Amino acid sequence: MTRVLRFGLLALGISAILIFASIMILGAGATARLGETGFDLLTQTTHPSAGPWPASMDSELRFYAPFWGTYGIMLVYMSRTWPRYEFFVPFVSGLFFIGGIGRLISYFAVGTPHPFFTTLMVIELVLPVVFIDLWRRIRQVKSSAGSG
Repeated sequence: MTRVLRFGLLALGISAILIFASIMILGAGATARLGETGFDLLTQTTHPSAGPWPASMDSELRFYAPFWGTYGIMLVYMSRTWPRYEFFVPFVSGLFFIGGIGRLISYFAVGTPHPFFTTLMVIELVLPVVFIDLWRRIRQVKSSAGSG
């Protein structure tokens, strides 16, 4: 279980760092189009792209991208220094979950995005629950091993 959780944290961390780099270098719209195109190729479907993103939105997302990148660095560091920072798992999972809630609010308030973003929303709502469940189980095993 520990290996699975550490791998999940590492994979999510690396993804966050790569997304940060893409947004900073290519821009938010180009990064989104890469995700949409990749999704369409992977699922062998075709969905309309959101088109060009307004300059204000690009500016805003390039501002927030370093925070996402820092989150990724934290996850990579946590996975590599386990168990020293394992107590942060519920916190970092909760942050990720709240991001999914933000997408859910947008889904209902603004409209249905490209299925790529709906898939990200599902991942952001499910993966934190999985991470916290694994973390809880690991702590239970440690606790029962320590008492026996």
